[in-house]
Amino acid sequence: MAETYSNDAQGEVQERKHTYYPIDFPIGEGKTDYEKYIRTLPLLELQKEPEEWTSKEELLFQITHQASELWMKQMLYDLNRSITYMGEGNIPMAIRSLRLVTEIQQLLITHIDIIARNLSIQEYEKIRLGLGQGSGMESPGFNRLLEKGPQLWLAFKPLVEQRGVTLLEIYREYEKHIDLHNLAEYLVDFDDFFHKWRTHHIDMVRRTIGLESNSLKGISSKVLQRGIVERFFPDLFDVRNIMTNESSVAYGGEPLGH
Repeated sequence: MAETYSNDAQGEVQERKHTYYPIDFPIGEGKTDYEKYIRTLPLLELQKEPEEWTSKEELLFQITHQASELWMKQMLYDLNRSITYMGEGNIPMAIRSLRLVTEIQQLLITHIDIIARNLSIQEYEKIRLGLGQGSGMESPGFNRLLEKGPQLWLAFKPLVEQRGVTLLEIYREYEKHIDLHNLAEYLVDFDDFFHKWRTHHIDMVRRTIGLESNSLKGISSKVLQRGIVERFFPDLFDVRNIMTNESSVAYGGEPLGH
C-alpha cells in the first residue's frame, strides 16, 4: 500500500530535499562546528540592525568596509612573514607570502568598485552623515599598510648587498639572479596594486561625492590625490628609466637630461 502524507508532511519532505540537514538542525544558532569555528554569530552581529540603518544601502557599505579590514589584516600578517623570510634569506617563501598579498589587493580593488557602481549618491549622503567625522583615511589596516613599504625595502636591500650586485645587474642578468629578480618584481606588484587601489578609491570618491567637495572634517577631497604619486620602491622604478634610456641611446636617441 502506498504511503500517504498530509499537506504539511509533504511540504516538510519537499523542504528536506533542498537542505543538507533535517529542518530542526540548529543552523544559524552558533551550535554547529562550522559556526563555532568561523564565529558566525559575533561576525554577523557586527553590522547594524535594519532599524539602525541611516540608508537602505548602509549594509552594503558596512559589509564591504568590514571585509576590507579583515583582508588587510591578512595582508599585514603575510607582509610581516615576508619580511621575516627575507631576513632569513628564504627568498622562495618571501615570494609566496607576497604573492598572496597581491591577490588580496586585487580583491580590495573589486570592493571599491562594487561600492562605486552600486551606491547611489543620495543614499551615500545619508550614510556619510551617520559616519560622523569618519573617513577611510582613518582605516587602521590602510595606515599600517603604509608603514610596510619602508620595512619591506629594509629587508630586501641586504639580500642585494649580500649577493654583491646592483639592482641594474639583477634586471640586466635576470636569469642569473632569477630569485632576486622575482622577489623585486613582487615588490613592484605590491607597490603597483597599492597605487591602483588608491586610484580606484579616488575614482569612487569622484563618482559618489565629487573631488571638489570637502570631507565632514573640512578636508578637501583633493588631498587624496597626493597619495597616488607616492611609490614605496622608487629605486625599482628608476631601474626601468635607466634601462630604457640606455636602450634609446644605443639606437641613436638622446640620453635623459638632454
